[in-house]
Amino acid sequence: MAAWLDLVSESTGWTLVDTGRMKELVQGMSHPHTQFPSVVYFAGNGSRIKALRALFPHNNITRRGPAGLVRLHLSTGTANTQNPILLAESSLSNVSGLGESSLRRWSSDNVQRYRILQGGTRRVLDIQQQVISQMLLPWTNVFCLFVDTQSDIRDACQLLKRPRQTVTIGSQSIPDLMRTVVILTGAQNHGIEDLSKASHELHATDRLSKDVTVLDLRDRHELSPTAAFEPLRRLILNEIQDIRGEQSRQGLSFSAIHLSTLWTRTLRLELGTSKASVLDCLQVARENHRLNNISTECLVEFIKQATSYIHAKDGVHAFIASALLMNAYPPGMHGFDPDLVFNSLYRRGCLEGWRILEDDDEHQHCNAVFEHFTQYFRSMSPTRSSAAIRKDILRSYYLQWNGLSSTTTCFYCLCRPPEHMLACRHAICDTCVVVFGTPSKCAEYHFDIIKCPLCYKPSPLTFRQLPPTKRPLVLSLDGGGVRGIIQLGLLRTSVGALNEIDLILNGTSAEDGFRKFPAFARKVFQLASAPSQKFSVSSCAKWIKCLIGFFADGQYDGDNLENTLKEAINPMRRMFDVSTTLSAGSRLAIITSRISDGKACVLANYRGIGQRAIDSAYEFLKPEDESQNPFLWEVARCSVAAPWFFQTKSLPGFGPLQDGGVRANNPLAIALKESAIIWPSHGTHDLVVSVGTGLSSSEAKAQDAPMGSILKDGAVPRIIRAAMSSPSMDGEQGFYEALNYVPDRMRAHIFRLNHALPWPLPRLDDVGRLEDLSELSYSVPDELVRAILATGFLFFELDQTPIRDQGIFYCEGSILCSSPHASELIKRVLAEFPGPRFQTAGGYHLGPVSNNDGCSECGYYRKKVAFTVKSLEEVISIEIANFTFHHKIGGFPKSMHDFLNEQQVA
Repeated sequence: MAAWLDLVSESTGWTLVDTGRMKELVQGMSHPHTQFPSVVYFAGNGSRIKALRALFPHNNITRRGPAGLVRLHLSTGTANTQNPILLAESSLSNVSGLGESSLRRWSSDNVQRYRILQGGTRRVLDIQQQVISQMLLPWTNVFCLFVDTQSDIRDACQLLKRPRQTVTIGSQSIPDLMRTVVILTGAQNHGIEDLSKASHELHATDRLSKDVTVLDLRDRHELSPTAAFEPLRRLILNEIQDIRGEQSRQGLSFSAIHLSTLWTRTLRLELGTSKASVLDCLQVARENHRLNNISTECLVEFIKQATSYIHAKDGVHAFIASALLMNAYPPGMHGFDPDLVFNSLYRRGCLEGWRILEDDDEHQHCNAVFEHFTQYFRSMSPTRSSAAIRKDILRSYYLQWNGLSSTTTCFYCLCRPPEHMLACRHAICDTCVVVFGTPSKCAEYHFDIIKCPLCYKPSPLTFRQLPPTKRPLVLSLDGGGVRGIIQLGLLRTSVGALNEIDLILNGTSAEDGFRKFPAFARKVFQLASAPSQKFSVSSCAKWIKCLIGFFADGQYDGDNLENTLKEAINPMRRMFDVSTTLSAGSRLAIITSRISDGKACVLANYRGIGQRAIDSAYEFLKPEDESQNPFLWEVARCSVAAPWFFQTKSLPGFGPLQDGGVRANNPLAIALKESAIIWPSHGTHDLVVSVGTGLSSSEAKAQDAPMGSILKDGAVPRIIRAAMSSPSMDGEQGFYEALNYVPDRMRAHIFRLNHALPWPLPRLDDVGRLEDLSELSYSVPDELVRAILATGFLFFELDQTPIRDQGIFYCEGSILCSSPHASELIKRVLAEFPGPRFQTAGGYHLGPVSNNDGCSECGYYRKKVAFTVKSLEEVISIEIANFTFHHKIGGFPKSMHDFLNEQQVA
């Protein structure tokens, strides 16, 4: 049998080695997600091998291979059944095979090593038995101990008395269902009295819930092996049958996939401590759970509104219970006992929610929710999921949900902030878009919602999701007044990602924006007719205008600015509002700043699921209700209220705000941080583009010079020059400062896009330069164009778990496109990369880039590829390349292990 666990002696002490044998066997099962294995462990003297060979003759038990500490095999006769048997085997005292797993060099890719904590000198036998008792016995169903001599009996008793690792579901320990069978073998008669005494001693402990069965086979040693061990075969089958029934009743029948995962997590716990560790199966099962637990804040928000619109309390309880059920049992989740799940995850939050609302019947409400929860659990089946039950409940009560509305809570799941607004004014999160939406036929990770699942009003919209194996694209725009036309000039020449992000909320394009911008800017910077401006005649010097602006707190008319913004933007459109484009999914943040201390503030059309630090360098302004959800023109008005140009603007709930450029004229650092908050599981970005508002190529580099006049080099002009050239005000300097905090490995994916002017930079309000700026020839570097085409929308996914053969892994997957316009994108790739092909970074050819891999009618694109890797941990890249250029597609570099985790493949 192949080595499964091993102990290796190293200079720092003993190390536990997991060869990956369990995972290998589970992946080799025919349908591991719906197979529920039993673990039978044979330990003790050499008779265990005779028994295994007799009971499982087709398993080649005696095949020579590295021994290690424990070996593992899958019963051939049960491998394709619903209840396969995993066979573990080891000695209890023989240490001759320890360390032999190192001979399996070809499988080193699956090997995991765990250091054993050691206090003082410890015998190998003690460590060996501790590994067995804490790592293996908690997952063993039938433990067969083969004893003969007095020494065998002593070792067996010592092992069974050892403390085991505590396994719980939430706060409740899993009952010990392991059945122990002590098999007495050999022809000698000594030892039976000591064995009986030890058995009675074990029966008296609270740890063993079942009696230890003593099976005396000494009088059968002259029979054939099959006949000799026939009583053991019958006993094992009966014990397994009883245990399966008990597991089923208690919700402890783990699938092969779940068992492998739980076993792996057991190894990560500290081994070698005097106190046995605790493994919470419920916590492990939810490690990659996309839905967070229902929060008290979300419950309180819902209950507050529900009491105003829903007359029957039962409707409130049913609504909450079905949301809890969907949270507790997503697809693929083990069906833990509902009592344990509710009490561990939700009871305290429910009680606290009603207690915050000062409802004296909090226990009554909580119990009513629990009754619905258990009722819904019992109605679940392979054809009726928790999401289906949730949809039915929403449909049953939808007339009562009509008045519910929130910008802080997704009422569909009650566990996340919403990310998108539907036409009915109900806000929904990304997870619920997947649950309640229908996969779009036009592109990957696009979901259509036709009707609101809450109120059933028509709300046709397509939502874009960031694929789990891809990383986000980030666009950061500097501030610059009239020089904003430079950004539009650069954006209209770009491709792919940048064009799709153009002025998302207003549903227009960079080309339209570039054409309309001059007229818009002239209206914005039109001098007011107020008395405070009557001295600003055209013949006066610019410093007079600045002086007037200083005393008037704005040299331009704020009312005129607001009217101009309302003409350019739908005056009734709010910041967190329904998308005006065909698809929603892009996140937009507008930067303002506080007038008290200039701290940068963010107003956004999203909420994000990650945590923002309390002492963050900027403040995320989160509306608590619809009254604090500002109109888009109001946010724009705040963001352009530069000191000396426009007065500040006050927003309900947030107070007066001003131009964000006084603190973060280049918001790249904020953009990178917010990206991590929106998509915390993606770690980093695929592509970042920072777009400036021009730089002057005619200005000489600053040089130290002798002190001039006080008007030129005095304290005030020096402070002004330093402030204007600081990273907070100078976009170019802000870019390089943000870059200082980006790891070197990520810098290759960050581009700075700007345009050099042949004259000094115009003032923010210099409308006289608009014509010159609009006539400049703008272009985007070819390197950026190719990076956008390769990285912007193309990404890779595994189609199946990599298969290992002869020391390498064969990987099959697909290159996909997240854009609904895949055909146009591929045409542009073919134009920018003459003769393009897909390849690995090592140069392995994966096939040509061709439109033949996509559907010309619906735009769907899929390119099947296959390659090999030496290890699941080997980091690789897939690129678009020709004889001159090569650029990685989205999501790379990455290992196959990363893809398995991101695609949530166990």
